[in-house]
Amino acid sequence: MTNKKRLALLALVAVPSLIYTTPATTAAATDFSNKPNVAYIYNVANYNSNVANVIQLISNINNTTASFQTSLESALKAYNALNENEKQYVTNYSTLSAHQQTRIAYRRLAAQIEEKLASVESTSVNYYQNVLETRDWYNTLNAAQKTYVSAQTQKILTSSILPNTSTDKVVNKIKLLNSSRTNFHKDVADARAELNALRKYSNISLPSGIEQLLLDAEQLVVKDKTVAKEVENAIKALSPKTSTAQDVQAVKTAFEALTPVQQQLVPNVWTLVDYVNGKYSLSKNGNGTKTPTLSDTAAEPGKTTEMTKSKNTYKAKINVADSEIDTERYVLTTKANMTVIIPPLETLLNEDSGVMDIQVTRNLNRINFQATLNKKPVKYEADMEIIIENIPSNSYIVRIDEFGERMPADYTIDGNRIYIQTTTSGTFQIVRN
Repeated sequence: MTNKKRLALLALVAVPSLIYTTPATTAAATDFSNKPNVAYIYNVANYNSNVANVIQLISNINNTTASFQTSLESALKAYNALNENEKQYVTNYSTLSAHQQTRIAYRRLAAQIEEKLASVESTSVNYYQNVLETRDWYNTLNAAQKTYVSAQTQKILTSSILPNTSTDKVVNKIKLLNSSRTNFHKDVADARAELNALRKYSNISLPSGIEQLLLDAEQLVVKDKTVAKEVENAIKALSPKTSTAQDVQAVKTAFEALTPVQQQLVPNVWTLVDYVNGKYSLSKNGNGTKTPTLSDTAAEPGKTTEMTKSKNTYKAKINVADSEIDTERYVLTTKANMTVIIPPLETLLNEDSGVMDIQVTRNLNRINFQATLNKKPVKYEADMEIIIENIPSNSYIVRIDEFGERMPADYTIDGNRIYIQTTTSGTFQIVRN
């Protein structure tokens, strides 16, 4: 009896289907579509081992240590070796993905350090200083970040380096400083850079009076920049709308009083040349035109303003002066289903200042639009727009010239709304087909 029990147990172990499946009927036995999946213990064991290994490799990654690169590569290699089903059970895959993003950031940082080091030639007097600055930056990196810096760059940043100069060279360079040379400012900067490099390397002392020469030269540089800036600002203040020929002459005289070294520090000198050569029409009325009389009720740039009404005519005013915001448009509304859009003043071609008068009159299907500045017609680079609403779908727009003839007009249609575009004043007619 004992032997029979042992044989029965062996039979159960030898036939896994007796453990994992239910008895099948004769019909079901021939139907492979209903055949149950059989789980084999040795496959599950291998599967768990592979996944567990990847999870552990990811857990071992430390993005602050020198082993970060190799640990990440090992984890990625093991993960990529898994099949798609196994990858689903890597519970810390998000950590692996985050480490890959960290790797990208570390590579970018390393590239910036290498660019910084390469930005100054090794033969330059500033090379030593640049190496020290780059080294200070490199030393802020953690061990993992440093591994992404090339071996050659690491060698330079971790090795001893000597300045590309000597005490005698610095002394001679300071003695030769000449404020009339066009390269005077660069010479002063180079001398200071070499002296600073030497002092970082060793505790040197210069002959008596030498460093004072350098300090005096640096004060001259400051003075040059100050007077040049004053002339630069004076040129910026020139305006075709408000400046006179006397104003231009005064700025020209100030520029000519500068030394050649100072003159080359004025970046907008060619603007002054344009004024001197008569490129701009200047005011002839002296300083009085610099403060034009403006309107207290003028429309504000960037805001919507309701036009005043007198019978069928709507009016608005716009202040034109250097003190006004010139980058915002004006939105002028009426109660007659019309809106007027005036572009920013920076696109105004008129060179006067004062108050611009905007007037739009609608008489049945005819619209008369007038824009004047100091009683002169206004012209813009950009389009002024007259928006008319509730227009029949079969309508179009023509322009009426001074002889009463119909001319093509620029306009667009959006539903029952028409946008008339014009850079000048004009009369327009709504025509129905």
